Amino acid sequence: MKHLTLSFLILCFSFIQNYASASITRHFLKLPIEDSSSQKSANGVIHVQFAGKPVFNSVLKTKTRDLGRLQYLVFSADSEVEGIFFNEIAQKKEASFFTTSDWVMVRRYLSAFEFQDFLAHKGDSLLIDFDQSKPITVKYSNFNYTPLDFAVEKHLNQKETEAYLITGKSDDIRMVAMKYFYDDPQIIKTHSTRTAREKAIYIETLENQMATDLISPMDLINNKAQEFLDSLNRHRLISKEVYSFYQDKYANLLFKIQLMSGKMDSLSSAKRLNEKFTKTHFNDYYLNACVQNYERRYFASKAKWEVINQFNFRDPRESFKLVMNSSLLSHEVKEQMLFLGLSNVDYFFRTEIDKYLHLFTAFAKNKSLIEKAQEKYQEDIIANNKPSNLHLESLTKQQTSIEDILRSKKGKILFIDFWASWCGPCIEEMKYSKQLSQTYKDRNLEVVFFSTDDNFQKWAKASERLTLDQYANNFKILNFGNSKFNQEHKFKSIPRYMIVGKNGQIINNNAPRPSDPRLKTVLDKLLQQ
Repeated sequence: MKHLTLSFLILCFSFIQNYASASITRHFLKLPIEDSSSQKSANGVIHVQFAGKPVFNSVLKTKTRDLGRLQYLVFSADSEVEGIFFNEIAQKKEASFFTTSDWVMVRRYLSAFEFQDFLAHKGDSLLIDFDQSKPITVKYSNFNYTPLDFAVEKHLNQKETEAYLITGKSDDIRMVAMKYFYDDPQIIKTHSTRTAREKAIYIETLENQMATDLISPMDLINNKAQEFLDSLNRHRLISKEVYSFYQDKYANLLFKIQLMSGKMDSLSSAKRLNEKFTKTHFNDYYLNACVQNYERRYFASKAKWEVINQFNFRDPRESFKLVMNSSLLSHEVKEQMLFLGLSNVDYFFRTEIDKYLHLFTAFAKNKSLIEKAQEKYQEDIIANNKPSNLHLESLTKQQTSIEDILRSKKGKILFIDFWASWCGPCIEEMKYSKQLSQTYKDRNLEVVFFSTDDNFQKWAKASERLTLDQYANNFKILNFGNSKFNQEHKFKSIPRYMIVGKNGQIINNNAPRPSDPRLKTVLDKLLQQ
């Protein structure tokens, strides 16, 4: 690994002394900031525009299989993480994120492992070039950024050439473990004879081992990063908020993998986690990763194994109760841990989420966190008492049913697109569904979008991002998991497509994807009847 040399440090400090003026430094680093009111972003929205030729090498090569990463941009604030896929950005060349938080972490992936994080202020409008060598432009901001605020990690990686790679691996231990797994044909052969439970335990053990192997290099990167940040801070080349963000990021990444490795006992690591919550500047992505990995190491590891659809996992309900009864963690840390743990209960035991949401709201004192939990996990109330196989809701929160939709569309062919905001393949296929809508708009065919998202807010945000808010036939399914429709048509995965005939009856409950040339033949034949 390449280290900072003494001569390089002397050169850096000499440069800083000679160019102490902020205006001169800004010109030298070429970080343009345009203060034109015409660039003003909507309050509470981070807006990012992209320039240049869309290029992204996300393929991770292994000896037996290629792995890839669909996400190119990630926004994170207040425990909410929203990833946006490269193909979507390549088409629109822009992305937005609504937030009530003052600060948002914006991540831009450079490859499958490597990425840059930036701290952006609420209301910012940024311009990012697909060419990584070009600087980020602040088109509009209420915050007075310093010249290096959007180039910290770029400069750090130039000095420590493995900084991106080590940081990326420490962030995504699962991907590291999968690369190790697929790099060894013998492991794959052995894996094929294991039971599902043995496979789950093996992956759990493998991830912990990968974390252990990364401690030494991540410790070095953390030390070098802190030295670099301290130097920038001393010479006022970085704002206080951004300085604190990066300080916490590298320290918390190291702490996270230390927790995963089991090198720290529960008492000392709990004490450290409690201290971090009292001193933290931002309740950010990396601090939440520490919280989740403490829970995983000291609570989930004690929970019994459960099996659902042949998938083996530690019971999150047991872990939830162990967290509540912990005497080592502060109330503030336990609140955050329980809030994050609700997502696992919701994922594996959807029918029990109300019970655990009630336990959380009774335990928590943080009103903001309670409101977020209720907004995210509280069951939609089906206002219409009329029985239906599938209850639906529009963006204006008007409720209807699939029976009403099919009745109102009689005489037309319907192509139904089942999707979700978190489903990469769904979003990739959606452009073809939109093309169908345009191609057949005058031929008695309509495309209908049904989202299986549990959360209204995520669906609404994704609908706006994907311009589905411009389509009248855009609905969120209420209580999809327990619906009779789901059971009748045996939904196991999405994307999924259906065709409804002119008589209002489903005539194909597993139609070809909209990108499949066979679909056009099927639809044309139906329209001729």
